[in-house]
Amino acid sequence: MPLLAGLLSHIAEGYRSYHTPGHKQGWGALAEWRQLLGDEVFQMDLTELPGLDNLHDPQGIIEKGQQEAAVYFGAKETFFLVNGTTAGILAVLLAKSRPGSKVVLPRNSHQAVIHGIILSGAHPVYLPVSSHAALGLPGHITATDLESCLAALDEEALIVLLHPSYYGLAGELRQQVLTAHRYNCTVLVDEAHGAHFGTSPHFPLTALEAGADFAAQGAHKVLGAFTQSAYLHCQDKSDLEGIRDALRMVQSSSPSYLLMASLDVARCQCRLEEEKWDTAALLGERLRQEISRIPGILAPGEELQEVPGVIEYDPTRLVINVRKLGITGFEAAEWLCRERKILVEMADFQNIVLILGPAGVEKAAGALLEGLDAMAAACTNSRSAAGHFIPDPLQLPIPRQVITPRDAFFAEHSLLPPASALGKTAAEVIAPYPPGVPVLCPGERVGEEVLDFLQEWDAAGGVWPGKSRGSIKIVTGS
Repeated sequence: MPLLAGLLSHIAEGYRSYHTPGHKQGWGALAEWRQLLGDEVFQMDLTELPGLDNLHDPQGIIEKGQQEAAVYFGAKETFFLVNGTTAGILAVLLAKSRPGSKVVLPRNSHQAVIHGIILSGAHPVYLPVSSHAALGLPGHITATDLESCLAALDEEALIVLLHPSYYGLAGELRQQVLTAHRYNCTVLVDEAHGAHFGTSPHFPLTALEAGADFAAQGAHKVLGAFTQSAYLHCQDKSDLEGIRDALRMVQSSSPSYLLMASLDVARCQCRLEEEKWDTAALLGERLRQEISRIPGILAPGEELQEVPGVIEYDPTRLVINVRKLGITGFEAAEWLCRERKILVEMADFQNIVLILGPAGVEKAAGALLEGLDAMAAACTNSRSAAGHFIPDPLQLPIPRQVITPRDAFFAEHSLLPPASALGKTAAEVIAPYPPGVPVLCPGERVGEEVLDFLQEWDAAGGVWPGKSRGSIKIVTGS
């Protein structure tokens, strides 16, 4: 762990601090705050000092840390990110697309991809994604749909793929990358939730194994890095200078050494704990079987491959469907929190999602099973969610793009109630959560189907960013 070793060596010298940050390695920190966190945290919260390197022009311990990460994850070059996977996605979009160029992406892409398109001025080409109604799960695009899109596009484009989804589902990534490369397209994979895939054959293949040119991974999602810490892995070295320039734009000029050190440690820990990841994967499969024996609850395993476009799944990402209990996933998550002090990763209308890992989850498995069993017993089945209508954003037609997302973002806008927005041009992303699938993106025409959907989503108890204001941002004069 070269970066961590360099920090510890610096601390051992006993320097007096006449530089940033203002807490002066703890001497200037609030006493109670220092006592709570401990001296070491403040001592390691450093800045660019002699021997400590510079993230934006690394030639020392940061460079060595990034090289170690590249070797382990199988990249030709790896960049440390201190602003999450988002920073990597934005950097690639800025470096590999430009005003007027095409970016092909699934309709259920993370909002960071849309934001990158706004920054670059590119034209988005959205690919449809289908869902599995009974499980309430969004799927993936297919290689066939990608092939048809690229054949019709007849020009080189940047392709952004999602692997895996928030639910741990993975699609035909290898075939999709091969298809994209056949059309001379560059492939960026949003692998925010897949940094652990290389640890065991029980996991889906990694984006780099599938041949992706770029893969952005959230090291804090499932590995041991601090929140906001991520990696950008590059196989395409043709424009690394462009990537570096873009990263300087989207990352702080004063990056946290605590975050960077945690990336160094997370890579080392991941390598040391590969057998534990293998055990966690097997535990996930066992828990699926045991949870599915509880009346009214299903933890799908092989059933996940029935979701459109899905061929693999992450066994440590537990999706638990509670539809037959007559409650929503939101209610299940709230009950487990209130009654058993169990916090889940996310919830939707039908499911809760839990993340397993090497960190002693086997010891907690019994408490989880007991909690789920007690929750099922507590349900009175006075109502049934099985027949309850739940609107599905992926069933909507993709709206017509009338101006680019960038033009819509920078245009003058007005706030209109939904009923008055029909036929107007959206100036914002509206993505009901969960699963966070956009029903409107900037520059798209607001259709009647979208307005009907938002009304149904509201009636079902769903939310979306901006719902509380009761209006939609519309391009003025549209």
